Amino acid sequence: MRFTVGKKIGGGFSVVVILLLIVFFYTFSVVNEAIKSNDKFLNIDQPSLFVINQLKDDLSKTHTYMQQWVIDESRPDEQFKLDAEKLLDQTIQNDLDTIEKLSFKWKQESGGVEEFNSISSKVSSLIDGYNFQVRNVLVDINSYQDAFFVMEAQTNFEEINLNYESILNSINKLAQKRTQIADEQQIETNNRFSSLINNILLISIVIVIGTISIAIFTTISITKPVQRLKSILLGLGKGIFPKSQLKPSNDEIGEMSQAMNSLVTGLKETTDFAHEIGQSNFDYQYQPLSDDDVLGHALLKMKDELAETERILEEKVQARTEEVVKQKAEIEELYTDVTASIRYAKRLQDSILPPEKFIKKLFPSSFVFFKPKDIVSGDFYWIGQQKDEYMFAAVDCTGHGVPGAFMSLVGANGLDSAFSLNKIPLPGLMLDDLNKYANNSLNKSIDDSIRDGMDITLCSLNFKKMKLKFAGANNPLYLIRDGELEVFKTNKFAIGSFSEGEHNYETFELDLKKGDKIYAFSDGYPDQFGGERGKKFMYKKFKELLVDTMKESMEDQKRKLEDRLFEWMGSYEQVDDIVIFGVEID
Repeated sequence: MRFTVGKKIGGGFSVVVILLLIVFFYTFSVVNEAIKSNDKFLNIDQPSLFVINQLKDDLSKTHTYMQQWVIDESRPDEQFKLDAEKLLDQTIQNDLDTIEKLSFKWKQESGGVEEFNSISSKVSSLIDGYNFQVRNVLVDINSYQDAFFVMEAQTNFEEINLNYESILNSINKLAQKRTQIADEQQIETNNRFSSLINNILLISIVIVIGTISIAIFTTISITKPVQRLKSILLGLGKGIFPKSQLKPSNDEIGEMSQAMNSLVTGLKETTDFAHEIGQSNFDYQYQPLSDDDVLGHALLKMKDELAETERILEEKVQARTEEVVKQKAEIEELYTDVTASIRYAKRLQDSILPPEKFIKKLFPSSFVFFKPKDIVSGDFYWIGQQKDEYMFAAVDCTGHGVPGAFMSLVGANGLDSAFSLNKIPLPGLMLDDLNKYANNSLNKSIDDSIRDGMDITLCSLNFKKMKLKFAGANNPLYLIRDGELEVFKTNKFAIGSFSEGEHNYETFELDLKKGDKIYAFSDGYPDQFGGERGKKFMYKKFKELLVDTMKESMEDQKRKLEDRLFEWMGSYEQVDDIVIFGVEID
């Protein structure tokens, strides 16, 4: 019977596949159980322990607030009373409801269900005690003037305190039980993985031993003859012939050996010539074996064609190299000139931006977050002062880079012109003048195809009167007051988008309070792409970020904005210029 190479290889691989399948199915079953155990820990045990501790913390805070309710003579709108009412009316009940939902998945015998039901009943009684024996007794400031009410509340609180201590002890015991259950769950999962690792190691040793045995057999019967054939083929590829012929065996490899012996015999006569051609020695003389020697005549033709091709290629490479060197020098010179021009344009643009010292002089508690997309920017900021009116603006011109920078020069000069023309600088009138200036500068009366313009928020602060006047083109104004962010929309037509007299910008007015924070900005920050899914930051996140950092100083808030933008962008490029002007009312 002929034992072919296919049978040899197939038998060896079958053994390995069977062992691997055993490992796979065993690993799958153990990992599946571990996943179920881990899911229980993450979705039941861990959340249960967290909410139990949360209930304990909420009860502790409530008890402290109610003790203060009894001791401190205070009005109903005191913050600690409002917090206590929220805890009693909503938060604690939410904690109990959450634990109750989770307790449905606890083990009835040992999971703490009975303990929780007892605690829930006691907590409800405790809340009733707080409400009826303290909260409803000392209902207002006048209640504290009645000694009987005060004495009654103090006596009631002493009784409530005993119930509170008992409940706290029960919650601690329930927390310990749930902690023990969670620990046992983790230990069980770890034991499964340890057993899996040990068994996989054992099976791996078996696989390694089996694989080595198969490899030895394959090497003796298959690999060794194949390596010999490979060695001869590699030698032939280098023009080296074997010193002796192969001894054929009784399989497919034996047939290949016979074919190789025939091939070597036929190639020996042309080896020297092919080697010389490979070394580009086109003067080497060669005589084909016969008139029908297809390979020999093909080699002669190839020699002549290669010699001619090499000559032509050398001429083309030399000419092309000279051309590339020339073009490279021209491009480098052009790049240097363009870059130098753009950097000079940046110096010109920087000259229209107010220096930080001047900004801090007019607005001591403020920041400017200015981040151009390119060397020069289409966004810019502006400030000015006339008597008691302190003005600032954040401007977003059409485009970015060099085109945007040209528009920013038009915008800055237009604002300066409007500022000097108006003795009483009303933001709406200044934007009307800026629109007229932009149209004249861009000759829009002659060519109405020009679509360049700008969006802007212009503010005027009067610190003595605590008044804010503002106007805008498309861009809103943000005001943070008492922890809340308010959005004030402006007119929905851009500077330079209409002729003089078609529209007029409206001046809006607000009363200011100490601690107010005012923000004017372009759309560059909210429109920046980033995050895990490469989406825009959006205005919602921008508002939330301003509110989250409102208690920081203006400089610290600026750093937080910069850090969050850097984190959001990741590997994404900046898509637009960014300017944010923030002012705090001291």
